Amino acid sequence: MTLTAFSLLDSSRTRYITGAMMYFAQGIPRGLLSIAIPAWLATLGVSASDIATYLAVIILPWAFKLVTGPFMDRFQFPAMGRSRPWVLGAQLGLSLSLLSLMIVEDPVSQIGTLMLIGVLINSFAATQDVAVDGMAIDLTPVNEQGRLNAFMSFGKAAGWSITAAVTGSLLVTFGMKVTAIVSALTCAVIFLAFVWVVERPGERKLPWSDGEARGPQQAATTFKDVFAGINDVLWKPVSLIVMLIMLLDGLIAGYGDALMPIAAVNVFGFTTPQWSQLVAVMGIIGAVITLVLGPMIDRFGPKRMLVLTISLVGLHAFLLAQTQYLWNDSMYVKVMLSVWVMMLPITMVCVIALAMTICSSACAATQFAIYMSVANLGHSAGSKLFGMVSEQASYPQSYMFMGILVIGMIFVLVFHRHRHGHAEEARGRGKRSYTIVSGGGEGGMFFSGAMRCPKCRADMQQLDVDGTVIDRCDRCQGLWFDAGEMEALKDKEIAAAIDTGSAKEGKELNSIHEYRCPRCGGEMTQVVDEQQKHIGYETCTDCGGSYFDAGEFRDLSQITLSDFFKRLALPVRK
Repeated sequence: MTLTAFSLLDSSRTRYITGAMMYFAQGIPRGLLSIAIPAWLATLGVSASDIATYLAVIILPWAFKLVTGPFMDRFQFPAMGRSRPWVLGAQLGLSLSLLSLMIVEDPVSQIGTLMLIGVLINSFAATQDVAVDGMAIDLTPVNEQGRLNAFMSFGKAAGWSITAAVTGSLLVTFGMKVTAIVSALTCAVIFLAFVWVVERPGERKLPWSDGEARGPQQAATTFKDVFAGINDVLWKPVSLIVMLIMLLDGLIAGYGDALMPIAAVNVFGFTTPQWSQLVAVMGIIGAVITLVLGPMIDRFGPKRMLVLTISLVGLHAFLLAQTQYLWNDSMYVKVMLSVWVMMLPITMVCVIALAMTICSSACAATQFAIYMSVANLGHSAGSKLFGMVSEQASYPQSYMFMGILVIGMIFVLVFHRHRHGHAEEARGRGKRSYTIVSGGGEGGMFFSGAMRCPKCRADMQQLDVDGTVIDRCDRCQGLWFDAGEMEALKDKEIAAAIDTGSAKEGKELNSIHEYRCPRCGGEMTQVVDEQQKHIGYETCTDCGGSYFDAGEFRDLSQITLSDFFKRLALPVRK
């Protein structure tokens, strides 16, 4: 009997389960290397500075994922999918590299060896991460990415939580060899499960299996081609702001990852198993919350949700800094440490969603890897930063410093405004030219290098109509007008030139009303044209922008005799 492979393209459920499963595998090295082992080292008497250095070094492969992305976009085996061969290879390497921990017999004297092996393990984990993210961006509609990110974050949180609890006990009871074998076998099982998942129906499960390439062939011929599209958006002010946000978030996460287990053991009196078990329970709770958070991110936008979650992290840090008199209260300490652990996956899903919406499908692996590399570089720097702070400051001061870092990130998130000059340019024009020039998309609410269509979620391309710049979807041909642009271009000749999509497809998409403004994230309301009441389009209540399905703007720009009778016969749209 032949087992049929599961297709990621055809099933949202398959995407969610696969994403959670692969991120669970990524969580295994994190739970072991970054949670259980640091607490274990602290109980063995290793200094906070040395542990912080260990954490800063082993996270470095995650900071250099930008090197991996171009290789994935450049070298592909399309018969097995654009990203899947890389996922399989990295997952196999992750399983084998975990076994190398067996050579570490005395972690105190072999901490250098432990760091090198940690770098090797995380190199495979980071490679798998880049491939999975590229696959997710390539195959998942943008309106599902919040939910997919929730499932992936749930999987990763479950992975590091369960791994931390299990390996924390295994390290104390049986030592490194047994711990390494159990971790490697778990990753191997996930590898075997993923063999039965393909990107698109008809592709090969393995190199020697039957099947052929089914997806669009977008592999670049040179590395110059790989970076060509990225360079257009990477150095724009809005993109640099995103990288700053990612850097600050990574800095806070790395700082906290070094501070919390060391404080738990050295200040609050936790044993390695106790800390690992706390991480496991609260990590799972936080992961479950992310499943609820996913649809909220899709509705309100990752920026708004990130402001909320990171604010809670800052409040937590300041409370711990100001309540040292309660540190002897075991219940209070457990609650506060639990809040930190729980917030990790919650904040993670917001950050990942923010980064994912930035990426263009043409070079998803490379672009997403660059943004996440910046975050991971910040993570490494944050761990090292705590090591430096710990030598000069007390633990309350260390918590206070983390709160200050959070304030800096909130300032960037809240006070950054992406300005759009099109509306003013659109007003007060005299004689118009009908010359249309196409170009790359402009970033919207979600900091995208190209604004995404609110209906079909494809990239939108800019059209310059003699200085008035609008956005048109590459796929469904829907049109977005910033405030003032629609009035400036409401001419039947111009409308015919820019509204080139299928009116039939536009009518089908017209049934979609539940979405946020692609420019600013505001609420969209339906507007009915006073002269042609059969035409209904959506307008943002905040920025005043408007979206037209294909064919609607052509229809709006000309009033015919039939429209007169439609006004009499048709009921008013609500």
